[in-house]
Amino acid sequence: MNVNDFNAEIALDLRGLIDAQYVIDLEIEPRHHNFMGFVHGGVLCTLLDTAMARSFFYALPAEKRTGVTLEMKVNFLKAVRVGRITAYGKLVNSTKQTGYVEGYVENEEGQLLAKASATIMLFEDRNS
Repeated sequence: MNVNDFNAEIALDLRGLIDAQYVIDLEIEPRHHNFMGFVHGGVLCTLLDTAMARSFFYALPAEKRTGVTLEMKVNFLKAVRVGRITAYGKLVNSTKQTGYVEGYVENEEGQLLAKASATIMLFEDRNS
């Protein structure tokens, strides 16, 4: 399974860069719920990690888009059970090797569900 299979498996709607933010939608389904019937925190983390990382990688030339999330901090602010949720990722700062990104997820009413920040590290260019 590649990353695109994973994104498709959980039904991420990758909308792309919009106004300098990477935007992802998700229509909540029962498979996204935890045992209490709320969207699982791991689903929110996936949305945030994907949106934030892509905000960094899509600011780079295609051949440089190889790296990993070094660390991520998430605050869960409000639970959600149904509807469509949207994640936004924004590049705040970058160096030659890293990017600092921030993101948030909100529901259809614009209520903040989760906030995050992360550091993304580029893999070294092995051809140099």
